[in-house]
Amino acid sequence: MSSISEIRPSVSPHVLAALLLAANTHLRALDLPHPTTTAVLEATRATRSRAYELRDQLLAQLSSLDRPPGRPATPVIERPTDVTASSSREALRYLIDHPGAVSRNGQRRYYSDGFRCFALAQCERHPELNVEIIAEAIDVPATTLREWLGAGAATPEQSSSSASMPEPIAPVASDAKKTELTLDVIGDLQVQTVLDAWRTWRGPFTAFCDHLQHHHHVRFGRAAIASILQRAGERVPARRRGRSPDEQALCRSFEIFFPGAQWTGDGTPIRVALEGEIFVFNLELVVDTASAAAVGIDVRDHEDAAAVVAAFDDAITTTGAAPLALLLDNKPSNHAPVVDEAIGDTVLMRATVARPQNKAHVEGAFGLFSQVAPPIVIEAPTKRERARQILDLQARTWAGTLNHRPRADHRGRSRFDLYREAAPSADDIERAREALVARAREQQQAHETRHARQDPASRQILDETFARLGFDDSQGHLRTAIARYPLARIVEGIAIFDGKLRAATLPDGVDARYLLGIVRNLAHEHEGYAIAERLWELRRDARDLVFGPLHAAKDVLQRQQLDVDERLRSFVDRGLATDRGIERFFWLTCAVDIIRAEPLATQHDRFRLAARRIHGTHRVTHTERLRATRFLAAKILPLD
Repeated sequence: MSSISEIRPSVSPHVLAALLLAANTHLRALDLPHPTTTAVLEATRATRSRAYELRDQLLAQLSSLDRPPGRPATPVIERPTDVTASSSREALRYLIDHPGAVSRNGQRRYYSDGFRCFALAQCERHPELNVEIIAEAIDVPATTLREWLGAGAATPEQSSSSASMPEPIAPVASDAKKTELTLDVIGDLQVQTVLDAWRTWRGPFTAFCDHLQHHHHVRFGRAAIASILQRAGERVPARRRGRSPDEQALCRSFEIFFPGAQWTGDGTPIRVALEGEIFVFNLELVVDTASAAAVGIDVRDHEDAAAVVAAFDDAITTTGAAPLALLLDNKPSNHAPVVDEAIGDTVLMRATVARPQNKAHVEGAFGLFSQVAPPIVIEAPTKRERARQILDLQARTWAGTLNHRPRADHRGRSRFDLYREAAPSADDIERAREALVARAREQQQAHETRHARQDPASRQILDETFARLGFDDSQGHLRTAIARYPLARIVEGIAIFDGKLRAATLPDGVDARYLLGIVRNLAHEHEGYAIAERLWELRRDARDLVFGPLHAAKDVLQRQQLDVDERLRSFVDRGLATDRGIERFFWLTCAVDIIRAEPLATQHDRFRLAARRIHGTHRVTHTERLRATRFLAAKILPLD
């Protein structure tokens, strides 16, 4: 009989002996055949004392091998009471010094930028502690604190700073806009309470009004409080932008001939709710520019060349004849070969880029549709095709009603009357045809000129990107539009698009037009920063009143002998605390100088620290935070 050690030479004889002896204990209890202890020791060639010692250890661990399914229980984390108590006291002192830094609206909490930076500083100060421990100490949900830590970098910096940066100063009106209160207002005790409370408040305005009413027993309403703060120059409410002077000046500048001379076509997505499920269709509409009559309609899943052709054919069926020209926007599907073939002798014109007013007739029709048409919500069981047919019927009903509605600006005649009563002469038709053909020729020549002036490197990068992403641009119009921007902006735009694609954050149905919008916005941003940089240089040389206080404030911070991280936080905080673009540019440039002065190995860590500080400041919009981060990256690692 072979010994066990000969069968499994890789296993220790003492372990095998202990395993068999442990099994003997249970075999005896179950009255099953089992070897004797002497036979086991002889077969394994193990010593008795060591075998019994290991047997006891095996028997002690058997109960831990069988546990219920699922995740193991979370180990209890030892919480150092002295550190957590210190963090709790610091959080309490912070909230006392900055009322409104944390407020609640129902189940939702609001945290000010200063408190968010305070929490991040606590994590940097105690890198040895778990996030859950710090979150419990300062009474912030652990998931929220993790989001703050991951906003600017994957992991928090191990900073040696022992205190958070001070709360950013709330923006107030400029000195030129500040007005003195009248004596009767100054003497009002409740008004003084409003002003004193606002100067230390670090929360939203709505929560401030509730704070005054519940804690200070001030009975003013929100409108009265807003008026008091505005008159004192402490708060300037945001105003909606009105119509620009350019839009007012260009109003009614579209050249119109007569009904049937020119049509305008476009598509818009329409949502249909059917038994709790949302369907989205494309409503393609063709409008006559002279009478504003909706002459052609098509409803299908997507906006493509087939939708343009179907709406055009429907318009011919409605009116009885094709127009002299058809105006479409610059989507690739609108200028596909199948569209050119379908419209025949009709001149195909392009809408002016970045001017939706150029298609005001069809855009206005969509606006009227959104006002007149009720929400399309169908609760009865149906199929997708029925949903499409219902939308098609409603659109046709709306268009027919609109076309026959009398118009006061045309002496009671409807769009239908205006279209049918038109009787252009042969000379009118010929003049309109010549003008439209000449305009289309000029647009094509301008398009070819822009293409010839473009950078070959930009075109090559765009050709490779369009081929990789599968963008439809058979005539190259979109690549021509993108290639007119600088190469660095094109590279940044492609990186943003690819990043959104990898993160699955791109909107549904986006195409190359989305990339065009990204590159255009980046070019505008960098153009603005280039202008601001040149303006900074000129104004600095002149030592004018704008940069004098800024340089003085910078000198004060420099004399405080703060470490690198503290000075970097100070510059970033001051840059985001102002609404003036030139001041933000100044402080962010100071932050860039600090980072670029560091060794190359530590620049990335400093950049992540600044980025996390920027994304922790929610007083500015998400777009502004991204713009500030891109500005730092472009200045630290320039491409041009």
